[in-house]
Formats: sequence, structure tokens, C-alpha cells
Amino acid sequence: MRKKVVIIRCLCLMAVVCAAALPVLRAVNPTLVIRAGLLIDGTGDPVQTNVHIFIRGASIQKIRPVSQGGVPLFARRIDARNRTIIPGLIDSHVHFVDEVFCGQFLEFGVTSVRDMGNNTDFILELRDRINAGRRSGPTIFASGYLINNRRIPFGASRYTAVVNTPEEARRAVEVLARRRVDWIKVYFTLPPLLTRTVIQAAKSHGLPVAGHIRRVDARQAVRWGMKTIEHTTGIAEALLNQDEFEDAPPLWTISNRAWLHTDRSRYDDLINLLVHNGVGITANLTLYRSMASTADELKAKHDHPESLMPIFYLDGWVNYLKGRFLELTADRDSWIETEKKVKEFIRLFKDAGGTVLAGTDTPWPYLFPGYSLHEEIHLLVDAGFTPMEALQAATGNAVKIFGEKADIGTVTPGKRADLVILRDNPLADIHNTLSIVRVIKNGRPVPRKNK
Repeated sequence: MRKKVVIIRCLCLMAVVCAAALPVLRAVNPTLVIRAGLLIDGTGDPVQTNVHIFIRGASIQKIRPVSQGGVPLFARRIDARNRTIIPGLIDSHVHFVDEVFCGQFLEFGVTSVRDMGNNTDFILELRDRINAGRRSGPTIFASGYLINNRRIPFGASRYTAVVNTPEEARRAVEVLARRRVDWIKVYFTLPPLLTRTVIQAAKSHGLPVAGHIRRVDARQAVRWGMKTIEHTTGIAEALLNQDEFEDAPPLWTISNRAWLHTDRSRYDDLINLLVHNGVGITANLTLYRSMASTADELKAKHDHPESLMPIFYLDGWVNYLKGRFLELTADRDSWIETEKKVKEFIRLFKDAGGTVLAGTDTPWPYLFPGYSLHEEIHLLVDAGFTPMEALQAATGNAVKIFGEKADIGTVTPGKRADLVILRDNPLADIHNTLSIVRVIKNGRPVPRKNK
């Protein structure tokens, strides 16, 4: 009897010692192992089932079938055997105008964003703090200010370097290059000579150019070397029957008329040019949907919008609905037809091998940080994408456009450990992208408000 008591006491002591030593042992071997029931890795490859994802530090180390074992004894573990894992989502067109958006993006699994026009000081300082681990938030790829020949008096357009000569255009690019931006963005009234000058200057600094274009059409811009086309702009202008074309007012950033006059016989030639040059198109269907909606439809998008956006912005959006929205959408039928044609074009572009990026233009009124990227993904499926293709637009396609140095977008060895754990399979129903259980950013679980 006494011997049994001694043995029991020894076992209890060992348990206490092991429990005390466990944090130390895990620190020595800081491996996180996630057991995934389903893994959609963002590459477009078939779904993997019942695998272990090994994460060390901020990187994915390896992925193995559970049957192969090999889990370190003191590794941290997350059991997602009844869940689906997808890469951290990427919103390829935002205007990150408020630091409060950091938590909102992560809340909805958006672990990377491409900022397409902002206060240069603000966005680069925020980008660098996040990269250094001093601030929690999505990885930011930033363009800084826009480059245009005029300053448009609303939204992110106020952050514009106004250029009117080739020398001024080259100088604007050089300043941004010295600031270490990730992209250059040209805006829609910049004339052909200056657009071409910006693209050439950016190329000399190793920087890709994104274009919200209209005065220059997509065919011209792509031949000069533009890398991405934003909001599907400039495409209708390259497909017009000029004799029938009536443009939108000069300061409207997007036309609700150009797509009404496109020549269907020109589609294939333009699509082939875009695909051959490896150009990405940020479709931004959420923006076109908002223009084709009524004010009541926009206000009814979410039961509790204050949980998605600070009240300050919501108040501004209500004023937008009473003013500029009425002017922009006076001819709603033209927006409905435009949305339909944009969806058709990007589907044909995708079917031909083109790369579509998911981007929202948040915080355009009633487009919410994080949440609206899911709306964009769902609209891509409405446009004829498979759920897998729509997910790739918000994950792996970014790697094709941003370049391999952007270690995001796929759940593959060597990539950054940005993942989203979903309760349900989005390939069965694309709306399941919102069934978020947990978000992993740089190998660490992100605290969330809504679990």
C-alpha cells in the first residue's frame, strides 16, 4: 500500500513538473500544427483532406497527411479536423484611410490589402509598423498618392500628385520610389503621353503600375506595360463603336455609359492582348452592384452596419445617399446593364486564362472593410466563376500579379502563415466564406470579437 502511495505521489509530482515546463518546452520548439479536415490551398489544385499544416514562426513549414504523423511532442495544436482551411484573404483594392480598419479587416479574414491611393505619410508609416510587428493589422501593399493631371474633389482622389509635363511625371514617380512604395497608380484623366511616361519611369525603378483609367484605354495602357487595371476601367473604352459613344460627365471616375456601346466583335482581340501580357483585372463588382442598387437596398445590406464601420463614416454615407448618389444613379438602367456587361467580360477574360483580382474599393459608401470582400467573392460566383475560381481571385491570383516576393495567397510551404479556418466548406456554398471560426496571421491566432 505504501509503495502505491509513493508511486502516485511521484506521478503527481512529474505531472506538475511537466505542466510547469510545458511553456518552456514549447518556446524551445515553437511549432504550431493545425489538423485540417479540408484544405483549399489557393493554388487551384484539388482540395486536400485530413492533413497537418506545420507552422514555425510566421511561415508554413510543411504540409503532410495526418497518417504520416511526425507532430513534435510539445508543439502547439489546433484541431480543425471538421473544418475547412483557406488562405488569408487579400483585398486588392482598398483605401485604408483610418487605422481603425485594421481590426475590421482581420475580423473577416482579410490578412493582406493593396492600398490604391492615400496620404503617403500615413499609409507607409502604418504599413511599416504592421510589418515590424508594432501594430496588429493586415499586410499592406501601398501606392501612396495617385498620379493625375488634376485633383478630383472627393474621396481618395484628394491625395494626388498633379503632373502636367513628362518631367513632372518622372519626378512624381521618383519621389514615390524613394519612399519605397509597392505600386504606382495613375488616375483616369491623365493623358496618354504622361501615362506612358509614368509607366516607363516606374519600370526603371522596378515598380508595377496600376491604372484607374479612362482617357487612356486598356489596349494602350497594356502595350505600354501597365500591370493591373482597376475597376475594369479602360476596357469598355477599348471596345467602343466611337460613332455611338456618349461618355459620362468629365469628373465621373467611372462611366455608366461606355459599356452600353461596346463592340462585341472586339472582345476576343482585347482579351488575348490582356492575357498575353499577364495583366490582372480588379473587377470591383461590389462597386458596380452599389451603383445598380437603390438607396434602400444599400441601407439594408447589413442588419447592424455600426458593427462594421465607425458611425462617423455611416453618417457620411447617409449624406451621400441624399446627394451625389442621386446624381450618379439617376439613370439606374444604364448601371444595371453596365454591371451585366462587366460580369460577362471578366468571365470571358477568366475563361481565356486571364487573372482576376478581388477588390472592393472600400470605404466607398456601403462597402465595408473586410466584410465587403466576401460580397465581392460571392458576386464573382454570380458572374459565372466557380467557387474555387472566386476564392483564387482573393488569394492565389495575387501571387501571379504581385510577384513571388509577396509571400502570401497560398497555403504552401515557405509562404507566410496567413490562414482562415471556416466552419463550413465554401466550395459547397460560397457564402460559407463568412463562417469564420479563427484567423491566423503570421502564424498567430488573431483575437476576434465575433466567434
